[in-house]
Amino acid sequence: MYLIASSSIRLKPHRPLAALTHAFALALALLTAPAGAAEPAPQLRIESGTHSAPIRALSVDAAGRLAVTAAEDKTARVWDLATGQLLQTLRPSVGTGNEGKLYAAAISPDGALVAAGGWSKDNEVYVFHRSSGQLVHRIAGLPNVITHLAFAPDGKRLLVSLWGKQGIRLYASDDGWRTARETGVDREYDGESYGADFSRDGQRLVTTSFDGRVRLYALAAPGAAPALRALASERVVAGRPFAAAFSPDGLRIAVTSADSPGVAVVDGNNLRAAYAPSVAGIGNGNLGAVAWSHDGRQLMAAGAWKRADGQHGLRRWSDGGRGAYADSTIAANTVVGLRALPDGRTVYAAADPAWGLLAGNGDRATYLPPGLADFRGDRTLFRLSADGTAASFGFVYGNAQTQAFDFGKMDWVGTGAQLLAAQASHRDMALDAQWFESAQPQLNQKRIALDTNEVALAAAVNQAGSQLALGTSFHVRLLNRQGTELWRASAPGSTWQVNLSQDGRWVVAAFSDGSIRWYRARDGSEQLAFMPHADRKRWVAWTPQGFYAASAGGEDLIGWHIDRGALRAADFFAGSRFRANFFRPDVIAQVLALGDGAAALKAANEEAGRKAEATKVELQLPPVVTLLSPTDGGSVAAPEVRISVAVRAAPDAPATSLRVRVNGSVVEVPGTRSLPRNPAGVEEGRHELRVPLPSQDSEVMVFAENRHGFSTPAVVRLRWAAPAAAAAAAAPQKPVAQPAPPSAPPAPVAQAARPVPAPPPPAAPATGGVDLRPSLYVLAIGVSRYRDPGIKLDFPAKDAGDFAAAFKAQEGLYRKVVVKLLVDEGAKRDDVLDGLEWIRREMTSRDVGMVFLAGHGVNDSDGVYYYLPQDVQPDKLKRTGVIFTEIKNTLSALPGKVLFFVDTCHSGNVLGTGRRAIRNDITAVVNELSSAENGVIVFAASTGRQEAQESPEWGNGAFTKAVLEGVGGLADRGRTGRVTHKMLDLHISERVKELTKGSQSPVTIVPQGVPDFPLVVTAR
Repeated sequence: MYLIASSSIRLKPHRPLAALTHAFALALALLTAPAGAAEPAPQLRIESGTHSAPIRALSVDAAGRLAVTAAEDKTARVWDLATGQLLQTLRPSVGTGNEGKLYAAAISPDGALVAAGGWSKDNEVYVFHRSSGQLVHRIAGLPNVITHLAFAPDGKRLLVSLWGKQGIRLYASDDGWRTARETGVDREYDGESYGADFSRDGQRLVTTSFDGRVRLYALAAPGAAPALRALASERVVAGRPFAAAFSPDGLRIAVTSADSPGVAVVDGNNLRAAYAPSVAGIGNGNLGAVAWSHDGRQLMAAGAWKRADGQHGLRRWSDGGRGAYADSTIAANTVVGLRALPDGRTVYAAADPAWGLLAGNGDRATYLPPGLADFRGDRTLFRLSADGTAASFGFVYGNAQTQAFDFGKMDWVGTGAQLLAAQASHRDMALDAQWFESAQPQLNQKRIALDTNEVALAAAVNQAGSQLALGTSFHVRLLNRQGTELWRASAPGSTWQVNLSQDGRWVVAAFSDGSIRWYRARDGSEQLAFMPHADRKRWVAWTPQGFYAASAGGEDLIGWHIDRGALRAADFFAGSRFRANFFRPDVIAQVLALGDGAAALKAANEEAGRKAEATKVELQLPPVVTLLSPTDGGSVAAPEVRISVAVRAAPDAPATSLRVRVNGSVVEVPGTRSLPRNPAGVEEGRHELRVPLPSQDSEVMVFAENRHGFSTPAVVRLRWAAPAAAAAAAAPQKPVAQPAPPSAPPAPVAQAARPVPAPPPPAAPATGGVDLRPSLYVLAIGVSRYRDPGIKLDFPAKDAGDFAAAFKAQEGLYRKVVVKLLVDEGAKRDDVLDGLEWIRREMTSRDVGMVFLAGHGVNDSDGVYYYLPQDVQPDKLKRTGVIFTEIKNTLSALPGKVLFFVDTCHSGNVLGTGRRAIRNDITAVVNELSSAENGVIVFAASTGRQEAQESPEWGNGAFTKAVLEGVGGLADRGRTGRVTHKMLDLHISERVKELTKGSQSPVTIVPQGVPDFPLVVTAR
């Protein structure tokens, strides 16, 4: 069940309430929440890789390969139905409030185009090129908000349904939707239309309307007149018809109601009643979404109906709805779309926002949950420290487990059970008993004035009983004891929780978009936002100006949306693109203590001796790369592919070079090292690239660079379609299984006792005697005994030696393993730099490279990371340390697959007390190396400012101990005979926490585009 308020879907967190339908919910949104004026660019937005607001629409292509979803987060997203991977995010121009929210989307039958629409200034329908994400055409000037879109089976006609009493419009295009013309219209509707479907032969169209009628039309061939001819108009369900779907043979139409669980099946030629599938046991919940199986034998429906387990269900009838039914649970929120696929599966979308796939028998096969923390529920779980600098909260509705984050420490700090929960009442300030979800809450028996259809959702009274913080579907409000509003702040979503700091400085609220925000109590100005990802690892915190701190892998949870006008798709730049000037954990750490973002910036700059710099995002934009050809998802059958891209950059910061990665590895492509400047007045440069490909499915990423940094990549995924004989010859050979290295512990007896298959045969050279196995190059560096007697560790040198030995034993998997080991006196600054030069010189695009660093690492007063070689002089760090730039430049330029193991955060006071702003924080290192343009898989010993631990009991650092165990076989939990980087990550993560009793949390970040691959083979 859910209720809508200003277009925000709200699950019922505390008590049952009759559910409003999806359609009525949208109607309330459209009626009540005003559209804002165009918001100035750029806009800082959440980007979790999934939708961050309720999904409103679902569509699939004819082949069942692609799905598109549209949501209130103002994006449409294209998904690969084979893998669940996000392929493209489509971004129209947006503004404040409802401006830009998408309520409708359709993908063309061939999957080449996506149409999307909703609430916009000029009531536009946007037609995007699915592969590139660019705007192909814009249909503007419609009389009201777009509520539904559907392509005809030929892809040349598009049906547009409208809100209000505006009816439908039919558009046609003969040139791939570069232009469009209106060919049909029916304005004789007395209510909004939310449903429409074309028959599979493209000759009929059915629509629904809240005027109670279902309408059937005959369609003329494209170009013929009249394009629309009314065949029938009937009342076929109780209440307001919502969704309609033709059976595959076109003989039947299934229709659902917005007001009841009823489903009607009618004749597809005249709308006469045929039969009514059984809805026994469904109760009051509607079945707003309906679909036929691809063969027409089954009928399916889902919607707001909740089963006994509290989850939303799907009913599946046999014999096209005439036969018996079976029910299954599929979603945690209202199901807003169902589509059957040719392979028998069904894809669904829910308002969570989430989507998933069902097997043919109705069991859940795949579930893609939202990437957002769910803050609904028990208000006692949302707690604050007395000064507001620490907060605890739950991630999952109905689960009492909490985690706490401390902004002074910039880290997780347990469950936060000692923090202070919100109090909803005080003897001097009391809300009425029915305040929750009320549009007319009362404070001390006096009504609080809310906006139309705004409802109260969260409340907290300060300790003195003088102020009430009220969270609603629209706002966060602060009121005094008399009920006078002191200020209000617009909410980015439904306000699930609210609390006040005991010192009276902060009002803190948690929202349905997954964010928690701190508002200054004296004036209501937002000073800090925090997004903890649902994976409970990644997080990002930011100020309204865009300064941020983030965990490893967390900085791209936000980004900058920059409109380019209504005729072009918007640009979006992930937060990492502005790392150099905006990654400021020193600022974030002081915002709450000082109570002001500007003051925190000034204090952080003064403490670090850093000059204030211009921070306008629009003056620091990297280039934009757009894929022109080939089409994403296409096939190749040659060792080289021609890729065409367009590169756009600001005139004062032209693109200077391109970088190409194939399956995560850098490849050399002629003509990419230096780009000519575009002629005056030419916005985009076109570039043809001849990219070498391996004999396998490949993902190619193209980056452009200018003086501000690297672009977001243009990505094309290509399927290898060479003849079977060639593919077999090119297939990788199985390696010889090797024993675990001596330094790693033996496998547990219970595992060793299992019957296991015989080891695979030795690797055979490929056709023609060429050994296709990669070589492995290992640079292992560890310093325990520093020249400076004040710096000492016990195990880094041994860690490096053990790491090198573990991988030297893998010459069965690799053609050869070449190790350069630098320890103690052999790891002076020049030795380390020579080692980096060595691995850069030796590696080829077919090889694997590993760099292991153990010892001390520190950040200087500017936040720059240095590895401390054996001969470092702490008071001359810049001259005697190994600056991170040297490491990054080497690793990012290595042509093959690259892994970086770093175990350097052993002490928080290496350089002594009193050194200004010196800290251990390896987050920036991890994030920069693992950015897609650099392509390095990073295994780090600890997060942020944690200290990595070592112990004589382990004989190594905790991190290295776990790595050695993992590659020795313990990471191969499924007894596959190999350990991949993902398997190693899982083992390290759990083992380090076990060894350190939870005080150290290792981090592994895998860049976009790098597939999982084996690092070692294990004894079997």
